[in-house]
Amino acid sequence: MKLTTILISLFFFCGIGNSFAQETARAAQSTDIEGAKWIREVYRYLDLSKEKNAPLYYPVIPEQGRMNLFTMIFKLLSENKISAYEYLDGREVFTDEYKIDFKEFLDRFGISVISDVDIPSHEVRGYYLKEVYYFETGTSNYGVKTIAVCPIIYRQGDYEANTVRYPLFWIPYDELRPYALRMPIMTSSLNNTMTGTIDDFFRRNKYDGEIYKITNPRNLAISQYTSTPEEMKAEQQRIEQELKDFKERLWKENSDSTLVQPAIKGRKARRNATRPSSTGSSNTMRDRRY
Repeated sequence: MKLTTILISLFFFCGIGNSFAQETARAAQSTDIEGAKWIREVYRYLDLSKEKNAPLYYPVIPEQGRMNLFTMIFKLLSENKISAYEYLDGREVFTDEYKIDFKEFLDRFGISVISDVDIPSHEVRGYYLKEVYYFETGTSNYGVKTIAVCPIIYRQGDYEANTVRYPLFWIPYDELRPYALRMPIMTSSLNNTMTGTIDDFFRRNKYDGEIYKITNPRNLAISQYTSTPEEMKAEQQRIEQELKDFKERLWKENSDSTLVQPAIKGRKARRNATRPSSTGSSNTMRDRRY
C-alpha cells in the first residue's frame, strides 16, 4: 500500500514538474522572440499525406478523446473560443477587419454540420505554417516558434479537372496553444505507446514541411522568382542550408547573417542583425464561394 502511494505521488509530482518545465520553456521562448536580435520568418507547406505529418490528420473522426487538428479548430471556432482571419494573398493581417464570420464561412464552403462526421476534416489535407527562427544575443538562445497555421481544403474546382487546394484562413498559434496543449496525438505508427500533444508536435518541430516563402522586401513566394521546378527545389534547399549553417556558425567568426563574436582585446565585437520586412498588395477570398 505504501509503495503504491509513493508511486502515485512520484507520477503526480513528475507530471507537475514536466508541465512546469514546458510552461517555463514556452514563456522563455516568447521572451526570446520579443528581444531577439536576429529573426527570419519562414513559410512552409505541410502535406498531410507524408508520414511525419500524419499525426495532424488522424483520427479523421474523433475517437477516445482524440481528434485531428482541423476538427479541433472547427469546434473551437463554432464555440467562438478562437478567432480566424481571412487568407490574404501575400500577408497575414490579424485585425477585426479581416476576422472571419463562422456562419459566413460555412455558407461559402457549403458546409452543414449536424454531428462530428459532417466536419470536413478528411478534405483538409494540408496546412500552411508560418514560423520564426530567432536568436537572442543576450541569453544566447536560438529557437524556432510557430506563429500561425492555415488549413488547406482540397476540392474539385468549378472549371478544373483536377483537385484544387483552397487555403481557408489563418489562425494565430498563440490562440490555439492552450487547447493544443491538451489534445493528445499518436506520434508513431511503430510504437503506439509513443504519444504527445499537438503543441509538442509543433514546439519540437516534428513536422516535415517544404519552404514556399521567406519574408522578403518584395514579398515574393519562391515560385514567383524561380522559373522551373528544379530552380524552385534548389532555392528551397539553399534556404534550408542557410538556416542550418547559421545555427552551426553562431559562435564562429564571419557569420553570413549575424556576427556573434566573443570580446577580443583591441577589437570590438561586431553584431549585425537583419529583420526582413513584408510588403505587398493583398487579395481577400471573402467573396468567393466553393
